[in-house]
Parts: sequence; structure tokens; C-alpha cells
Amino acid sequence: MSMRPDSPILLVLHGSGGTGAGLRDAVGADIEKVADEHGFVVAYVDGYRNNWNECRVGGRWPAKVAGVDDVALMRHVVKSIGTGGPVYAVGFSSGGHMAMRLALEASDLVGGVGVVAANPPVVGNQSCSTDGDPVPIMFVEGREDPINPLSGGEVRVRAGSSQGSRGEVLSAADGARWYARHNGVGTVPERGPERSGGVESTVWDGADPVRLVVLDDTGHTFPTASGGWGPSGAEPYDAPGEIWRFLTTG
Repeated sequence: MSMRPDSPILLVLHGSGGTGAGLRDAVGADIEKVADEHGFVVAYVDGYRNNWNECRVGGRWPAKVAGVDDVALMRHVVKSIGTGGPVYAVGFSSGGHMAMRLALEASDLVGGVGVVAANPPVVGNQSCSTDGDPVPIMFVEGREDPINPLSGGEVRVRAGSSQGSRGEVLSAADGARWYARHNGVGTVPERGPERSGGVESTVWDGADPVRLVVLDDTGHTFPTASGGWGPSGAEPYDAPGEIWRFLTTG
């Protein structure tokens, strides 16, 4: 797509141990199809040594140990693109936690965030400020995720350079309710849970809405219309398109 002076920007944030290029290889075709349809710019951002200094206290990985200011990094990326349009972020796994950090600490930068395969941390595992202005947020979670447990508990990465505990997270439902309270839209959803096939959706409506989507037969992956990456028994789900529509139209 051609970049207009007012083109919106979508920051796409990889998981722990990943890269922007790797996430693009996996799901970029689906994200960029949505970008072409809706006229926004996609920026795949690389974290310091393949990780982010996000909100979780648990775990020791390079970006956190080095005290990297990843919020400042996102501001730099947006400034370097320079469209002047609205900014949104979507993150997978640890990138989802980084997107939550932007929602909590950079609401002046992002107009909303999407979180894939990441539940909010419990209070004792939360290091970010939580008294900032709210922004819309959408969660997409897999019912069979072995790393980010749908029902909450410890997040543990068991392989690769990122292995180790990341502390405990809330359940997907409790995490969405936490953001609903934070966003001032109440704890009782306006719609849902509503089920369509293998997709369960719950929405808390308001000025800064919250949506939780839980997908059956889905593990730790980024669901897309073309099937995400890797083998899966789940029906395809267009997470990039659904997140974009939610963030921009409510």
C-alpha cells in the first residue's frame, strides 16, 4: 500500500525469543492483507536480544536485566515512520505483554491494543503503573494453550534461550475483567459469552471497550484466516482483521 501522510500505524510485537521478521514470515501475509484493505502501515518491531521489558516481574531476560525503555523504542519507531496517523499495537505472547504495557503506560501513543496468547499478570507479578488513561483492548486466547494457561497460573517457557518461569497470570476471564474495571466499563459484560462454532466472544462495551475471544482447539499460536502457523485442529480465525475492526470501530 502507498503511505499517506495520515496513515494509521500498527506496531506488531513478536514473542519472547522471536523477531519481527520471524513473526512476519509466520503471519505477515494475513496482517498485510488487512493493512491493504484498511490502509494502515505495519511496523514489525524487534525487541532487545529477542525480548521485551514488559510488565511481568517473574523471570530474568536481557531486556529486563538491561532496563531497556521499550516504550521509548515504540515512540521512536512511530516518529521515524512519521505519518501522524493514529497508532495501535498488537503483540503475541511476550509481545502481548508489551502491548499491555503500552496500554497502561503509553495511552498518549496508542489508541488501542490487541493481545494474542497472553493473560494479564497477577498483582504480585505486575510491575507497570496502572493509573494511566484507558484504551480499548482485545484479547485472543487459545483454550489449549500450554504456555499461557487459559485458567491462569504460572507461565513457564520450557525450551530455547527464553526458557524459565514468567510468574503467574490471571485467568483470561479475570484478566479481561481487570481491564474492564480499569477502562471504566464495568465488570459485567454487555455481550456474551456468545459462541459461534469454536469461537467464544465476550464484550464489555463503553468508551474504551474490552473484548475477550477464546478459541477452541487452539494452543500457543497467532490465529489467522489462513490458519496461523503450524498444525492445528482449530477452525481458522482472522485475529488480525478482528482486532483491527474492534480497535477502530469498537
